[in-house]
Amino acid sequence: MSAAEIARTGVLVRIPSALRSYTRGQDEVVLDAPNLAGMLESLESSFPGIRHRVVDEAGRRRPFVNVFLNEELVMTAFPDVALKPGDIVHILPSVAGG
Repeated sequence: MSAAEIARTGVLVRIPSALRSYTRGQDEVVLDAPNLAGMLESLESSFPGIRHRVVDEAGRRRPFVNVFLNEELVMTAFPDVALKPGDIVHILPSVAGG
């Protein structure tokens, strides 16, 4: 999908391999949502179970998950982060090792 098509249709959400079992293998999903919280609700509506892997019951980002909006790490509450058509959201699990 080209950038122009994304801008017309909604927000592009990039899904990490660890969550693709929820999206039936899709690595990208295009959604229409006003903010990050709404994006997660839309994801959950289409792909049940995925929201709980990203946020807790109160809607707070889980400590082992990073969310980027247009290459910027999101540090604020998801309802406070507005989205517009053409935005790209990356959901990335944190990498840890020993």
